[in-house]
Amino acid sequence: MNSSTLGKCGEDFAADILEAEGCTVLERNFRCRAGEIDIIAEKNGELYFVEVKTRSGLGAGRPAEAVTFQKQRRIRRAASVYLQNHGSRREQLCSFHVIEVLYHHIPHAF
Repeated sequence: MNSSTLGKCGEDFAADILEAEGCTVLERNFRCRAGEIDIIAEKNGELYFVEVKTRSGLGAGRPAEAVTFQKQRRIRRAASVYLQNHGSRREQLCSFHVIEVLYHHIPHAF
């Protein structure tokens, strides 16, 4: 499985998990000049800006470790653009989430 297919599968899984937890997914793959946000969801009036990191193993470390300070800054900037473009109130609650997805297929495991 190539990395873009793996990433898409991870984002699909993360969106399903968020919906199972009672969130409404508002947008996926929001892009602007400032950056990109994988999933924007809402639950009980709070906006969730979600970064999804999917890996096929732990050889490069945990998936969330790839969310560096620079990546966090780009996500925050993109979230600010999203809020400006969607007329959200300044006092609206917002939070940032990382969902790790580890895909590890073990063929003929037993």
